[in-house]
Amino acid sequence: MGIIGLTKERILKEIGKGPIHGYELANRLKVPLPAIYEHLKNLGEEGLVERRESGRRRVYFLTDKGKCLLRVLEY
Repeated sequence: MGIIGLTKERILKEIGKGPIHGYELANRLKVPLPAIYEHLKNLGEEGLVERRESGRRRVYFLTDKGKCLLRVLEY
């Protein structure tokens, strides 16, 4: 297991490709939607992702801290 756990790492890598909503993350990663939202909540509390409203959907972005961690994970 990595620094933050495999699923969270996979989520960060997907968000690192560009802004995305939770439903799309669940589809891409084949992870149940409730688990995705729990991980996103935790990643937000850790300051690694932030959420913005985009119409009816919540879109997730990496923060600067999240981008920095992603670079470390990909090294």
